[in-house]
Amino acid sequence: MATNDRAQPAGAPDSGLFQCGTCMRKYKRLDHLARHVRSHTQTKPFQCPICNKAFARTDILKRHVAGHSSTAGSDGSSTAATRYSQNIPGRVSQACRSCASNHLRCSEQKPCVRCVDNGVECDWDQSAHMVLTPPRTGRSNSMDEPTGDAITVSPAVDGQYEQGLPSPVTSRMTTGSTIDVDMDQAPGPFPDWTFVPGQWTPMGSAPFEYAPSIELEDIDLRFLDDYNVNIPFELADPSPAFTPAATDPCRAAALASDAFHNCHWRFRPNAQDNGSAEEHNLSLPSDHRPPESHLRLDRRVTGVKLNVSSRDKILTTVVESCRPENLSRAVASFPSVDLLDSLLQYSLTSPVARLDSFLHAATFNPNEKRPELLAAMAARGAMLTADPALTKLGHAIQESLRFAIPKHWERHNSLIRDLELVQSFIISLEIGLWSGNGRKVEISESFLQPPLTMLRRGGKLRWSAYPNIIVRDDEVGEELDRTWRAWVHQESFKRLVFRVMRHDADSSAALLVNPLVSYAEVQLPLPAPEALWAAKTAAEWKEAFLEADGRRHSVVDFIEEPGKLQTHGGLVDPAATGLAFLSCTWTLAWELVQLGSLQRGRPGRWSGHLTASRRDELLQLLGHFRIAMDPYAPYGQELTMRLELTLLHLHMPFEDIQLFAGMEGQEQAREVYPSLTEWVGSKEARSAIWHAGQILRIARGLPRTMLQEHAATTVYHAGLCLWAYGLLSESILTSPLVGPGDIAQDIFLDGADSLHLQRFVQFGTGRPCIQGARAIERQYGDDGDVVHLRRPDLVMQTVVRVLEASHDGMSKPGLVYQLVQLMEGLYRASRRALDP
Repeated sequence: MATNDRAQPAGAPDSGLFQCGTCMRKYKRLDHLARHVRSHTQTKPFQCPICNKAFARTDILKRHVAGHSSTAGSDGSSTAATRYSQNIPGRVSQACRSCASNHLRCSEQKPCVRCVDNGVECDWDQSAHMVLTPPRTGRSNSMDEPTGDAITVSPAVDGQYEQGLPSPVTSRMTTGSTIDVDMDQAPGPFPDWTFVPGQWTPMGSAPFEYAPSIELEDIDLRFLDDYNVNIPFELADPSPAFTPAATDPCRAAALASDAFHNCHWRFRPNAQDNGSAEEHNLSLPSDHRPPESHLRLDRRVTGVKLNVSSRDKILTTVVESCRPENLSRAVASFPSVDLLDSLLQYSLTSPVARLDSFLHAATFNPNEKRPELLAAMAARGAMLTADPALTKLGHAIQESLRFAIPKHWERHNSLIRDLELVQSFIISLEIGLWSGNGRKVEISESFLQPPLTMLRRGGKLRWSAYPNIIVRDDEVGEELDRTWRAWVHQESFKRLVFRVMRHDADSSAALLVNPLVSYAEVQLPLPAPEALWAAKTAAEWKEAFLEADGRRHSVVDFIEEPGKLQTHGGLVDPAATGLAFLSCTWTLAWELVQLGSLQRGRPGRWSGHLTASRRDELLQLLGHFRIAMDPYAPYGQELTMRLELTLLHLHMPFEDIQLFAGMEGQEQAREVYPSLTEWVGSKEARSAIWHAGQILRIARGLPRTMLQEHAATTVYHAGLCLWAYGLLSESILTSPLVGPGDIAQDIFLDGADSLHLQRFVQFGTGRPCIQGARAIERQYGDDGDVVHLRRPDLVMQTVVRVLEASHDGMSKPGLVYQLVQLMEGLYRASRRALDP
């Protein structure tokens, strides 16, 4: 078949499914595209097993190898080239119906090995099987005796040679003297890419991954009629003695690449992605149920209800950014006053959003607030419901606010210091970050800089912006009310800064990007005690204010001495102080993580003594914070989970683990494999999986529906750490050290601290494991089922169940759904690797 007939112009009506990302030529077959791509890259993946010379095409390699074999002695001794060709598996006399329909290699023995391994019925024509003679398993050393699977090479040189060579895919999985011709100098055994049909283009910023070529000359031409445009080949079956977990620890990592293809932090824009794409969701369906069926409000935090005039202002703000064709529909079916009021109350009372931590509920009158703030709060409340229609409504309102708020800043620059506009913009960024939508996540990440700059340039990060407010004993009436509201305005700005700081740290941890807020510039006083912030009247506030200690502290004071949480906890808001402390320490930890990554890449250039010293100091600081904080307080679980996440990242190279899992493709996974094999045998790795197990323990104890947003991302980080450790340790590590009392000791990483657990962390004694699915439905106990880390597929399945159990029987939030899909992909990949 002529090669010039394979490619077609990009606009041809009969164009193929596979397209070159460089010149846009299209092909009907994947192998044709792969060979074409090498003409752009000038790569030569096929290497001679005798002289190591590389070639771009297998047919040229065969001619070259044939030249070596022609020099063999007349004594009939087998050359290396001949021995190389003897490893080719011959064609079977008859394939079973399952293998034939799927174009897979069958075995001569029936039932075939593939059907037996997959647990399916092997169906074949037994009468024909008895008549046909099996092909020969070996080859003659004579080069002129053709065999059933010999392939004729085009006569580009003098004479014709008939030589059968294994394709790169087949040779990669064979053992013995077969040499991998596609992965020269690979750091370890690493299987090839998992092919999927469709157009091949670069994935995000990752380099274009190339498939191994399967040339037409490498395939028996009698099979051409059986192949379609779908996958025409598959990796050869390993031999029965081949154990994936023992000899190929990276197989699951290579198979898991597709799981990251649609992850929420990888936005791939197309023509349909624009700011108006969600406008149709501004109107609720006509058969939508009343709000009380979705929102269970245990209490109202504001005495004043939203009125019709405020509802109209919200509608006006939202529809200003709509296209004309969507205006009538949005106006006709926009949420009612009752629904909007319920969403406002839900956002203020939700323990997930906790908007009342920086929006003062006692003085909150929705009819006196800016419509942008009310719309942002309603969108936040809608996102927290389990109703798909309300969730879409929240997304649509948030998209409208992204245009509406900057318009105010552009029209009147003085409004960049307006508290309510900045509050509403930060709320909209939080919606985008935790939406699970790649476009919104990317916009949220990039749009955090403007409000942060407004706060920074307005001096809101400095002590001088918050002067002391004096309350006299004789202040009463309107004068006291004005003083109280002035204090509320100042305290609201202060709490907004710490909210931005927390959002910045959460974004950094979730997206693995540099924080924008430096711990050194956070010099403002910490939020006042909860008794002052929660006072419902000016009189209550005055009483609490006069009783409180007038001293104020900054987060730097608690970083210098975390023990002040015990001795000075009554002077500040302990929850806000703990979050501020952990936000600053995350920034410190991120610096060490980045410096450690740089040192791993250039070990000869940097000394690790300074990094190790700073790291030990930070670990000691976090240990003191753990002792000083109250784990049984209402906010204790959240603080503990954030603390464990920081400790987890200090003990593991999470970016390398994601690359190993296939996030950036096979080449990047191969790059980080050597460093991870060193990490998995270290004390750092054992400490990391301990902290990962503690995260799972906290996650199981969270109330229903609380496992979302930052908590869900934290569980994903923990699960990926446990998955990668189990995948690598089974083949890399030797048998763990055991003592007389520790033989076969199961070490529950998600259990309480114990002597056996510390022995495992320090010395590696025992078998690490976590509680299985039955432990999710109840409190942790010794009678639960056990999942050992040597089964990474079951580990990931357990982590997925932890996420799903928090939303059992309900619609999952967008981020939780995306994480579950990603981790299920990793589960399937590890399952395929362990049970091929």
